[in-house]
Amino acid sequence: MSSTTINIPPSTATVSVTAFDVAEDPSKIRVPAAFFQPVLPGHEILHLPIFAFLIEHTSTGRRVMFDLGARKDLENAAPAVGALFKSFPDVAMPIDRDIVEQLEDHGVALNSINAVIWSHAHFDHIGDVSKFPASTDVVYGAATVTDTCTVNPASVLLDSDFAGRKSVPIKFDESSLEIGGFKAHDFFGDGSLYVLDVPGHLKGHVCALARVTPDSFVFMGGDACHHAGMLRPTSTLHQRAPCPADILEATRHTVSAEHFTPLDAEGKFDLTARTTPLLDVLPGMMYEDPVATAASIALIGAFDASADVLVVLAHDWSLVPALGPFPTSLDAWKAKGSKKQVMWAFLEESNPAFVFSPKLTRPVS
Repeated sequence: MSSTTINIPPSTATVSVTAFDVAEDPSKIRVPAAFFQPVLPGHEILHLPIFAFLIEHTSTGRRVMFDLGARKDLENAAPAVGALFKSFPDVAMPIDRDIVEQLEDHGVALNSINAVIWSHAHFDHIGDVSKFPASTDVVYGAATVTDTCTVNPASVLLDSDFAGRKSVPIKFDESSLEIGGFKAHDFFGDGSLYVLDVPGHLKGHVCALARVTPDSFVFMGGDACHHAGMLRPTSTLHQRAPCPADILEATRHTVSAEHFTPLDAEGKFDLTARTTPLLDVLPGMMYEDPVATAASIALIGAFDASADVLVVLAHDWSLVPALGPFPTSLDAWKAKGSKKQVMWAFLEESNPAFVFSPKLTRPVS
């Protein structure tokens, strides 16, 4: 399945994409496994990366960020963020260097960032825009609720997120452009970067599709879903990018036959016969509209099945072993064969994102 199948308009204009992990050490991040089902014993707490992306327009040098990750000083975040941590004492999100520090350490001047695009208005994505100069615009889907905590105590947005800078809502209904079933906005006007309207997780949620070579793309998925197992497998993937034989055989023994079907004649999990993702959307607080979320995930599946598109979800820990250390350029992912490395890695028992068999804990002696 090529990029033409998902109706990406042809262009020779490109951008460069550098991925940062604001968490740096995902094992330190602790969040409840409230995104998907089933959740097997021992996997009630997830450890996750927090990806942010520097995007540079090749022909003009203009730079934008797609997401900023979490801020370092969460005690100075909106009161609703502190209330969230009090409600979920198991949650931990220690940030040693925020994206501003990571950018500066990477030699990127903040005054060179023309805009920050939020995938959505959650605290682990909006960062602290006030650290950027007033020349940096803040961009978001037009459906985003932009009331700050001064107006709405439940909001995670601060007045300082908008003060003194240009706010740019992307109005998808002003264009007829669609890519892969999603309404799209051509950010630079030359086909190098598209912002996509991807509903479900939160009002205004968007993803980004970056053309890093004329025929290869990075799909920055935000929180459209939170685990590779919510995307895979699908019947198309089995046809286009079949699971390597060693991983396929291992899943017969490592994936719980009690929790996952179908089973083969020996009662072992049969991945080749499974044509829907292993993990389902868990209705509840993490997805504002579970039905729209499921529909969006199904559409992203076409991008995921394309040999021309690398899908990078904001919290996909399965990617870290192959793509890290961070920051790292994603421009040459296709030439490096990165997609083949990461596509089925989430099913390897040694992968940090493996959640498909109960994790036994030793009793304290």
